[in-house]
Amino acid sequence: MKPCEISSETEMIKINPFNWFKPVEIALIAYILTISCLLIFFHVRLTGITYHTLLYGLPTVVLMLLIFLQNRYPKNKYLILIRLFSPLLFLPILYGETDYFNNLFFAQNLDPFFANIEFLLFKAQPSLLFAEQMHFDWMAEFMYFGYFSYYMLILLIPIYAFYTKGIHLAEKTIFIIINSFLLYYLIFIIIPVAGPQFYFSEKMTLLPEGYLFGPIIKLIQLHGEGETGAFPSSHVSICLIILYICYAEIKKLFPYVLIISILLILSTVYLRAHYVIDLLGALIMTPVMYIFSFWLYKKFEFTAYDKPSGRISRSKK
Repeated sequence: MKPCEISSETEMIKINPFNWFKPVEIALIAYILTISCLLIFFHVRLTGITYHTLLYGLPTVVLMLLIFLQNRYPKNKYLILIRLFSPLLFLPILYGETDYFNNLFFAQNLDPFFANIEFLLFKAQPSLLFAEQMHFDWMAEFMYFGYFSYYMLILLIPIYAFYTKGIHLAEKTIFIIINSFLLYYLIFIIIPVAGPQFYFSEKMTLLPEGYLFGPIIKLIQLHGEGETGAFPSSHVSICLIILYICYAEIKKLFPYVLIISILLILSTVYLRAHYVIDLLGALIMTPVMYIFSFWLYKKFEFTAYDKPSGRISRSKK
């Protein structure tokens, strides 16, 4: 049977009481409930409660409707695919909300502390010096491409895994990516660090424009970046997690993802999105995130329904 072939056979391996929900949906719902508790507990200090409640509530309702429809019509291929990949659409919303919550525990961002550690370690600010010493359009274009590749990896690797290895690897990959993101979002809320692009905004020389990817990244930064999410670098950590998944499961892509990963890691400092210490934090946290997310996936994983599901079959190696 091909990896992405539809099967209506029932696989009786392990029954989970949450068999209406995929593991990634359980993780998303748990995170949204956690954020909802923050809304309730800190409602006196927060503004725009209604807007932010709707921002979580409406996508959650759509997700629950999708879960209901896919269980109601289990053989519909389009519903299966939409349900598989739609959780990735939550990430931009949930990331943006970390900027809304990130001064609940500290009144001010912790950039002065992190910038001082950076200076103590390197006797300089690498995030400022890198672009100043390599102030060329061609160099900037490589860095912009590396940074842009981050978004493509998050989407394309699960899609490639699905069409070449089957739904089981795609589900596992999506879960590990999203669950790791959710854990990082909680860290961003607790430890508010904006990053060099905001903290050193008055001291920075303008970055080179680049060519094709420069305007794209600047547009993304203008509309999608907030003063949040610098420590540890989720860019670096998620990239390394995807790199490991490719090494372990999709070896054909590993050399290409490795090259992209090197560019991406360098770009986070060149484009002043992160301090070098953010990268070091990511290197420490990455194995923790992967091991915990993989363990949690196995806890949540279900491979059977109590009725023929029509789900896309999971190919066995």
